[in-house]
Amino acid sequence: MGTKATSSTDAAVITFREMTAADVKAVVAIEAESFHDAWNENMVLGEVNNSLTHYLIMEADGVTIGYAGFWLVAGEAQVTRVAVTKEERGKNYGTRLTAALINKAWELEAEAITLEVRESNIAAQRAYLTCGFASEGIRPNYYEDNHENAVIMWLYRKGK
Repeated sequence: MGTKATSSTDAAVITFREMTAADVKAVVAIEAESFHDAWNENMVLGEVNNSLTHYLIMEADGVTIGYAGFWLVAGEAQVTRVAVTKEERGKNYGTRLTAALINKAWELEAEAITLEVRESNIAAQRAYLTCGFASEGIRPNYYEDNHENAVIMWLYRKGK
């Protein structure tokens, strides 16, 4: 993908590219600081090698600051992860990463994109809403660590 983008408020050059096996260690580090059920190296490598998955790496001046991915099955992209390093949160990178992921799904001819997000994760929900997702329901007690509900969100391809 290799898309470059800059803005006046951030001097870093932001790029997006496909995740490879060389990214596993960086992704595992982001996992550890982002998720209660963090994936280990073997799990991330399994995602890299799965023909149904598509993951993007977000870099700032060549340094990995985030990643996101989805499974594409029967025309639906199921988002599995969207994460940004702790030190880069609050800078709108999650929204930019989500937008890049959406573009990738449309490029691969997905008809719809879906995800679950913690009910308490208002920042992520805002990013998804900004990118066009709509809340379409709740999965009760979805998360194993604290039985928190998940908000189910969908985005449908327009113009087809």
